[in-house]
Amino acid sequence: MSVISGFPALKTITIDMAAELQPLCAALPDGISEFCFPNLFLDAEKYGFQIARIAPSSFIVCGRECARSVDGVTLPESYFSIIGELPSKEIISALLKQYRYWKNMPESFGTLLPRLLPKQSFRIIEDRDNFDYIYRRNDLALLQGKALHKKKNLVNAFIAAHSGEIKQLDVYSLPDALTVLESWKTSRPEDQSGDYRQCRKALDLMQELKLSGIVVYADGVPVGFSAGTFLRKDTVFVVLFEKGINSYKGVYQFVNRAQALNLPAGVEFINREQDLGDSGLRQAKMTYRPCDFIKKYLVVPV
Repeated sequence: MSVISGFPALKTITIDMAAELQPLCAALPDGISEFCFPNLFLDAEKYGFQIARIAPSSFIVCGRECARSVDGVTLPESYFSIIGELPSKEIISALLKQYRYWKNMPESFGTLLPRLLPKQSFRIIEDRDNFDYIYRRNDLALLQGKALHKKKNLVNAFIAAHSGEIKQLDVYSLPDALTVLESWKTSRPEDQSGDYRQCRKALDLMQELKLSGIVVYADGVPVGFSAGTFLRKDTVFVVLFEKGINSYKGVYQFVNRAQALNLPAGVEFINREQDLGDSGLRQAKMTYRPCDFIKKYLVVPV
């Protein structure tokens, strides 16, 4: 029996929805990182996510974020996203009237929407700040070529300075990952705790969320970890959390490469999520030379 009600009976996203949503989310063809179940659940409090079924294979997720301007359009706080198949034109029209804009529309819907709605009734806007960065798994594992030479040097510096070890993230290594997370939090100002709460919850519910990852050690001391989930029928790995102890030079580059090396053979690409318009984060993600982006769009009524 479904624990998710039909629209308009919205419900907060909870862990008991995992069995129903996780298989659908993991098989979505576009591979949008926001639509993996761990992100939907872990960000439910931050963005006020609520969900309802709008068609047999479609769900609406309603949320809120700070008002922002994109391409000259000021967006309100409330929005909706659609997970699954594109619903009917009646449903889309009603949602746009009620919530004012549609966030994270996948590129695959871009050609379908004008067939459903009159072109003059809406505007599609590219949302660059929310593009997912996609990398070839082998590029991050091997770090070959001039463009990635600095990354490889930092990995080699870590290896030269320490006796490194890599373990799979599981119930046995979980306490070590938690130790790294707490050290990471302690090293930051209190008002810059970032995604600590979401990361802590993710590790506490690692098995329920079906997270996969690694823990990295230097001379027997846990110094970094990575945790994520699989999308596009296990061909893409989304890095949800990556933490390291900065006093160990090259730790983040080592964790990044170690995660790529320790993925199942069927994984072709790594999704390292979006930069949210942060210039420093954008620069850092670009230095790893993404091979592609998962584009996302806003749909705004006019």
